[in-house]
Amino acid sequence: MDQPLISIITATYKGSHFLVHSIPSVIRQDYQNWELIVVGDGCTDETEEVVASFGDPRIHFFNLEQNSGQQATPNNFGLQKAKGEFVCFLNQDDLFLSDHLGKSLAEIQKSKADFIIVPGIKVMSSKKEDFENGNFQVQLCSVHPDGRYSTNVFSVASTWFFKREVIQKLGPWKLEHELYITPSQEWIYRASRSKVQFHFPQRVGVMVILSGERKNSYLIKFSHEHAYFASRLNDPELKSRLLEKAAIFAHSELQLQLFFNPKILIKRVLGLPVDWILNRLGIHPNALRNRSAWGKKGNLIRKVRKDTGLNS
Repeated sequence: MDQPLISIITATYKGSHFLVHSIPSVIRQDYQNWELIVVGDGCTDETEEVVASFGDPRIHFFNLEQNSGQQATPNNFGLQKAKGEFVCFLNQDDLFLSDHLGKSLAEIQKSKADFIIVPGIKVMSSKKEDFENGNFQVQLCSVHPDGRYSTNVFSVASTWFFKREVIQKLGPWKLEHELYITPSQEWIYRASRSKVQFHFPQRVGVMVILSGERKNSYLIKFSHEHAYFASRLNDPELKSRLLEKAAIFAHSELQLQLFFNPKILIKRVLGLPVDWILNRLGIHPNALRNRSAWGKKGNLIRKVRKDTGLNS
């Protein structure tokens, strides 16, 4: 087999009902020289059988002997196994649009950047009947203002695409219990402070469906949201319809903050000098906020695990 140019890493645990949708979104890419490294965090369910059912030699499954209870450990294992010149992550609950890999490859080569972050379409949690009636909301995510990395933007790992040399420069993800912020945001913050060259394409490449925002998402072995979008990824009009929804939602949110709840906007503006000072000190601003909100390091992740059913 030819050496894969792109390595895709998916960390998984209790997520076989997500993988049946996320893996096909890779297989259907218009660019095909890739490998998919699926790393189970001590999986004891049917995950291995689900991965094997695709019968694709480019897909490799590894299952860690012990459950670490976090994404950082399986993602670090995947980074060690990656053979591609370029690397990206696909969270087990996200979906690649069919042109994502091909366009990301072209953009990182043209821009000569080390690391690109593409906007994603984030699906807001909605009831099944809302999807059937088209009454669901979406918003753009991982959009950095003015083409510059911002700590105020949560960059979902599925929207990253980077050169393998970045791994050598940054080292592994830190673990949740060592941090007040998530390991993914600490890693990308480290990249921003390590003279990694960023580029921010102005096109959408990923469907983001955060299981962490959905109660009991790991206990209920079916996701109507994934089923809805996975069956429509090849619809040429899907992206434009979702972008219309996202634009309307963003405008309504802006109007809400400007005229009905300006305290939020004022609070953010007043916090900018503090953010600037913390960044100068090499401290992610959200680390201070999360310490105040959650107390001990790792408490944010523990709360998410409890809400989604991962502790059951």
